[in-house]
Amino acid sequence: MSLTEKHVLIVDDNTVNIELMLDLLDEYGFENIHGINDSREVLPYCQQHLPDLLLLDIRMPHLDGYAVIEQLRTHFAEQTPPIIVLTAQIDDATRQRALEMGVRDFITKPFKHNEVLQRIRNTLSIEHRYQIRDKQADTLELEIAKRTQELDSQSRTDPITQLPNRRGLSQALQAAALQASGTGLLFIALDKLDDVVRLHGYRIADQLLRAISHRLRHQLSADCLLGLWGGSELLVITPTADPGKLLQLAHRLLTCFEQDQALGDLLLPLSARIGVSGEEGHFETDRLVHMAALALPPQGSSSVQSYTPALEAKQRHRLHIQQAIRGATERGEMSLAFQPKLSLVDHKILGAEALLRWHHPEFGLISPGEFIPLAEASGDILSIGDWVLDEAMRYIIQWRHEGLLSDDFHIAVNVAARQLTRKDFAQHLLSRLAHHGIPERFLALEVTESGLMSNMDHAQEQLALLAKMNIAVAIDDFGTGQSSLAYIKTLPFSTLKIDRAFVMDLETSEVDRQLAHTITQLAHSVGCDVVAEGIENISQAAYLSAIGCEAAQGYLYARPLPADEFVAWCADWKPHISPTHMEIANGS
Repeated sequence: MSLTEKHVLIVDDNTVNIELMLDLLDEYGFENIHGINDSREVLPYCQQHLPDLLLLDIRMPHLDGYAVIEQLRTHFAEQTPPIIVLTAQIDDATRQRALEMGVRDFITKPFKHNEVLQRIRNTLSIEHRYQIRDKQADTLELEIAKRTQELDSQSRTDPITQLPNRRGLSQALQAAALQASGTGLLFIALDKLDDVVRLHGYRIADQLLRAISHRLRHQLSADCLLGLWGGSELLVITPTADPGKLLQLAHRLLTCFEQDQALGDLLLPLSARIGVSGEEGHFETDRLVHMAALALPPQGSSSVQSYTPALEAKQRHRLHIQQAIRGATERGEMSLAFQPKLSLVDHKILGAEALLRWHHPEFGLISPGEFIPLAEASGDILSIGDWVLDEAMRYIIQWRHEGLLSDDFHIAVNVAARQLTRKDFAQHLLSRLAHHGIPERFLALEVTESGLMSNMDHAQEQLALLAKMNIAVAIDDFGTGQSSLAYIKTLPFSTLKIDRAFVMDLETSEVDRQLAHTITQLAHSVGCDVVAEGIENISQAAYLSAIGCEAAQGYLYARPLPADEFVAWCADWKPHISPTHMEIANGS
């Protein structure tokens, strides 16, 4: 818009002055000019047609110029049009008061055409620039607001699935907590997604995540919110904390994983576990998520689990145990117990299995079944394993010095998978034996088959080095892990140990008798001897002896004993063959 198109209003009680100004402006091309000679009409006029510039006389009846300015400022505030005062003469007080009220300029009477026109143009030009600036500022403000809203939305949305991300879910949880009307959570852990990444890459994994998210949403009602909590963790927020309804919903969601996920020409395996939590009233958002995460079932167990205080107490105890493991050997809390290993032929003592025991000052005696897996998971098993080997060697040295060990006696030490997969394990062990001057035959190793299968290549390499130096290796708990006949012919081991699971029901279970017999034959066929664990009565021992099992351990002979008690037991032990043994062995 050009300056001559601006709306100009002239207010003066003298109509002659109005006419003169109208003629002047008309002469110079102004198209939208109006005049008012009654100051009381200014506000109503401006309410209908707000001008771009007001030429205002100060001295007028009814309402002087100051009063008009006050009315306009009261009604329009920042939108008040710019004002040029028309006056015959102006003193300093009038000028000062007018300027304080926001007047832009003054035009004195009688009018000088060129001056009047220039002042009007200057004021309109300045105001026009202000308007352009304000419009630009408004436009920029709108753009900033729009972009800020977009960025905020993006910050709350996962770019792959378009689901709410952790920030978006946290905000939804905070809103639900304020309502305090009951909220439930399903914490969904997606398993095997990493396998898809390794086999097919991230692009396929992202497509799979989008597809399963879409399927899960179809199982949810409109008042439930599904979002991505982590890379492979989803969260469902529900408006109910009813345990039964939450479990029902969890099982319904698991139906999405009953079959492999079809993605183009691919069928991709994907499974899930769900932890459930809920609160009826107000809750802490982090706490509710933590409860659901605590309830998440471990892999290999049930697929759904609800939070309970007992479950959390168990988890906290597990954490405390895991934290207490580190440094337990240095603090003198761990020790070795020894369970005798005897010949089933003549009942002579062949050796002993060194078993780790942990007595914590606060928690008391902690089962190896509880702390060994935690130590393996944390890596503390490496330092603990080294300590066990050192302790076993210390006892070998001590008992040889005291003349308690015969040449065919050995101590068997359990070796964890993480120990065996260390590249320098075998060499380091042989160096320690040499340093202490211990013949290799006095030490044997026992390795679980699950530990072997975790890294077959490294296991084979380390066991080959040990076998080369005549260190006996036994496969412990045979038949209870991921058994594979392939490793029986490829790995250099000398003994198979029949797990107690196949021994405890020998008297009543024909299946267990056949399995024990088969394992024994299998071992003999590859040149290994057999040790049976968990023997508790003479009948079990007799049957195992009859099928050719060479050695035995179990409570029938002795429980695991502290070192001093073990030495005393060995001193008191008298080899014998029970008549009952002979009768059962002969099938009488």
